Amino acid sequence: MKNRLLCLFLALLMLLASIPAAQAADFYDTQNHWAKDYIDEVCALGLFGGVSETSFAPDGTMTRGMFVTVLGRLEEVDTVFWSSDAAPHFFRQDVDENAYYAPYVYWAVCNGIVDGMSPTSFAPDAPVTREQVAKLVASYVLGMEYGLILNPDNISIPDSFADEDDISPWARESVDIMRMVGILNGSLNSEGALCFLPQKSLTRAECAAIFSRLHKALVRHDGEPLFPTAITLNKQEVSLDIGQTMQLIATVAPAEASLTSLVWRSSNPYVMAVDKYGMVTCLAEGTAEVSVYTPNGLYASCTFRCDKDLASADETYEEKCIRLFGEVVDNPKYYYAVYDENGNYVGMDYERAKADMVSITVDVWDIGSNGQKYTRKFTIDVHKNLKDTYIQIFKEIYEGEEKFPIHYLCSFSHSGRSEHTLGTAVDINPNENYYYNSITGEQVGDYWKPGEDPYSIPLDGEVARIFAKYGFSQGIWTNTVDYMHFSYFGT
Repeated sequence: MKNRLLCLFLALLMLLASIPAAQAADFYDTQNHWAKDYIDEVCALGLFGGVSETSFAPDGTMTRGMFVTVLGRLEEVDTVFWSSDAAPHFFRQDVDENAYYAPYVYWAVCNGIVDGMSPTSFAPDAPVTREQVAKLVASYVLGMEYGLILNPDNISIPDSFADEDDISPWARESVDIMRMVGILNGSLNSEGALCFLPQKSLTRAECAAIFSRLHKALVRHDGEPLFPTAITLNKQEVSLDIGQTMQLIATVAPAEASLTSLVWRSSNPYVMAVDKYGMVTCLAEGTAEVSVYTPNGLYASCTFRCDKDLASADETYEEKCIRLFGEVVDNPKYYYAVYDENGNYVGMDYERAKADMVSITVDVWDIGSNGQKYTRKFTIDVHKNLKDTYIQIFKEIYEGEEKFPIHYLCSFSHSGRSEHTLGTAVDINPNENYYYNSITGEQVGDYWKPGEDPYSIPLDGEVARIFAKYGFSQGIWTNTVDYMHFSYFGT
């Protein structure tokens, strides 16, 4: 009895296996459609379904979420795993983890097949364009290391498309591959020229034809691929300055799986960029996670903090020279000097110096006529390689407890052999923080009365401490004092 039931069950399974094509033929809106055979085939394969039990909507728009889903079905993706918490989830902004396409999107990202429309969005409901489809299919075939049989439907393959210049640069190679193998072809325009129409969206019927050809053309590799069982990175936390780079190294186990394709992604590519080899570049201040993914959904991450490359009190003279000039010089005040044919100093090349300056605008406190402090802005020219440092210094002064008032501020100026010519010195409130030379008797400004005049700068006050923190010295020397003057090289 059991054997008879088993035979009947197997017979029923064989009968059911022959039904899908007939079910596809029952769609009332495909009966006389040009793509009916394609639609019947892809429905029988389980790649497509109808929008209802009786309708396929062949002329309906194919979305990005739909297309990736069908691509995943072609690969027989394990949706249970890719829907689980163990799998990485991407594009949380617009890919609901419960959406039908979500596991296929996660799989496609880990296999390097698809990326978002932005670092945070996938746009699953946006129509998929012809050039996007070419890129997706080519990425799938190459990423899976499959082969393709040329021209499975024996269609006429064009040598080129009349509108190939309209194809986005990122899609041109993929479009060419799809053209040569006969998976994507073009349409004749009103002048009889064959065009690809790269930005045109695709219908469900057109995509059915594409997947029918792709299924016939695919040459899969023998045996199951060897996927990693573990992946690690050589770093877990890293701090970089803007402009710095670092190579992350991923190690997979078992060792035989080391040739597997890995996908690198940054949680914020505007702060930290990463290329396909794991080379990380710090672009802007902030933090970002850089992660590497295996095709079967394993991943490892490293947290990067990107800081501005600010000067500090720990810098040596040589390091300061390298920061400013890219080389060590004997006397920085002569860096822009001009000499005659006998080697005698004749002046400064202010145009060359000016070319190395940038303008910054900073907030400072000042004292109004009513005795109350208020915010004012100063724009000064400073050396380009100290720009971020200056901005940080005045930010800390402005946000400090003292709210030190500033009514005069100057950096770069035509001051001869002075750090002002370098844009590496700042003068603050010169009248209340005088300069005096005990040898020549020269004096600039009237007095220095810290604690009595609010514009005078205490030597141990907040302003002096903040400048010192970033490697600047206040002008106090053996024979001269210059209480207004803060300089990077201490001259």
